[in-house]
Amino acid sequence: MHLHHHHHLLFPSLLVVFLILAGGNHASPWEPETPTAPVPEPSPAPPSSSPTQDPVYEYMDPTLPPLLPTQNPKCSVLVLRHDFAHTVGAPPVNANYTPPPECPAPWSRVVLEFSASASGRQKDRIAAVWLNGAEILRTTTPRPMSAGVYWRVRKDVTRYTALLRRSPEGHQSHLISMMLENSNETLHGVYSVNISLHFYRGALCQSGCITPNKLEEDIKETKLEPVLSAHPAIKGFYREPADLIIPISNSDSRRGFWFKVENETEVQTTMVVAPNNTYRAVLEVYVSHHGDDEYWYSNPLRANGPTSWPQDRKKNNMSNNNNNLESSKANGSFRQVVATIDGRYVGSAIPFPVIYPGSVNPFFWAPVAAIGAYDHPSYDFDLTPFVGLLLDGQPHEFGLTVRDCQSYWLVSANLHLWLDAWSDVVEGALVRYKVPPLRLNRQADWKEQEGKSEIEGQVIIRFSGWVSSTKGNVSTSVRHKIKFKSHIEAEEKGDVTNVEMELKARTNIRIEKEDVVVGRVVVDTEAPLTMATVSSNGGGDSRFHKTKLTHALLETRSVAENKGARFSAVADRQESEGSVLMEEGVAMWGSGDTKSIYKFRDDKGCYLRTVNMVGGKVKEDDATVSCATVAAAAAVAES
Repeated sequence: MHLHHHHHLLFPSLLVVFLILAGGNHASPWEPETPTAPVPEPSPAPPSSSPTQDPVYEYMDPTLPPLLPTQNPKCSVLVLRHDFAHTVGAPPVNANYTPPPECPAPWSRVVLEFSASASGRQKDRIAAVWLNGAEILRTTTPRPMSAGVYWRVRKDVTRYTALLRRSPEGHQSHLISMMLENSNETLHGVYSVNISLHFYRGALCQSGCITPNKLEEDIKETKLEPVLSAHPAIKGFYREPADLIIPISNSDSRRGFWFKVENETEVQTTMVVAPNNTYRAVLEVYVSHHGDDEYWYSNPLRANGPTSWPQDRKKNNMSNNNNNLESSKANGSFRQVVATIDGRYVGSAIPFPVIYPGSVNPFFWAPVAAIGAYDHPSYDFDLTPFVGLLLDGQPHEFGLTVRDCQSYWLVSANLHLWLDAWSDVVEGALVRYKVPPLRLNRQADWKEQEGKSEIEGQVIIRFSGWVSSTKGNVSTSVRHKIKFKSHIEAEEKGDVTNVEMELKARTNIRIEKEDVVVGRVVVDTEAPLTMATVSSNGGGDSRFHKTKLTHALLETRSVAENKGARFSAVADRQESEGSVLMEEGVAMWGSGDTKSIYKFRDDKGCYLRTVNMVGGKVKEDDATVSCATVAAAAAVAES
């Protein structure tokens, strides 16, 4: 089935994206096919390997590299290699994966390396990698503006050990799948992808580990990529990998294992039978926004709001006084992905607004990617309080939906289960369930193309339950607070627009055993976004857009367990500014400057990387593991 998605943009800043992606976008490239190009040689085994072909221009995501022990991987496996040329309408590409016999589990770390290149100009496309139907990476390709572009994603996938070490029942090997629908109808760029898994065994940091001081010297002298000698992040939801992972995904994988959610009333479901010795559960959710909701973070409210902007009127032969047309995009800038069990709410998240490489101003994201574009964030819901409801041996319906959404969203999830190895049956019960609705205060005041709209709301959700196993009678309490605020304003007949959005969330998990607190996890997240655009006539049928954008993802995690405590903080911030001249759907001229600052610190080390891109060229790229430097940078940012 071929799907065609039409864009009706509401803001001048988004007109850039519409014109560049007209006829399709990175998430919906349903176009005819052409033959594939030759497959490049695979990258070398270690994660620090070179690109898949002769380097020309590297696109990058300046985040913290995954932890790598000082030694090389025990073994590396190239699990998939494919050229995605004309793959529109094709099912995912599959390859067999067998756990490496020369280095069986347990592993201290497993790193997925996704290395890719583009043979020519192409649009940005959404892609995903699944292992036996469980999603392990969601990513977006760059929007290459020339041949020879390459990039690399490295992701710690140790949490998926249960999938990596055991073959499905009755099978000798696993199935690695990847979906990337690309078209060569108008642009001839081919995406060549290699996917490798690198397995590490032994201590993560032995006596020969590089010290921060030594690493500082190495960075200065040899320009080596920094590698921390301590665990770079605290995953409080995954103190150790789960024993079993069950995909909450589309069993009809011909269009990918993800579910497609068309509207807010649609709930995608999977029936699951949990083992009777389950004592802990976490639901990991992947989600991305496309089609009419590709720019949900800048949608004004429907009530009394604009149905079209001057640029759309001209394109659709509308008169300036026609303000009665329905708009599928004017329902406001709030979305919430919600998980349910048997129709009961069990967790939710307001998704981080990932800005795709072709969005807002494509010159912002070459060669520095927007936050989360190459490695989309996933969202963890601790379902342990609900385990008692699953221990009856019966199938239960797990559902996923997106509140207030429009067509369309791609969602899937992985159910991580921890099993009691010493018992066939455990007991449990849900004892507290307080889930008030997230009520939003919505206000809109528009007169044709000028006005403003605001959305604001917050909610506190609590539930708790107990599970009795050979580990004792353990109670888990979850408290989740969400606070959301959005402000959108337009002036000068819609030619001047301002978007402000702020998301704050806190998850507090308390674990008790015999009325004594034995563990606690606190995760705080903030995601501020501001975008200002001025649009003007560029002469003839062209439009000139100037945009200033600030975006950030801030997260702190603290974990207290077994009389010990750990802490980590990440601040990923970007500031972009630039202009673009559009004519007949083509970017005739453009420029963009982006400054990206990534800071990480925990109780063992620090990391700071600053990338300054001016006019498409990297003018500064500095990295350090000096905690003094990181602290100084934080002080400057807060002043």
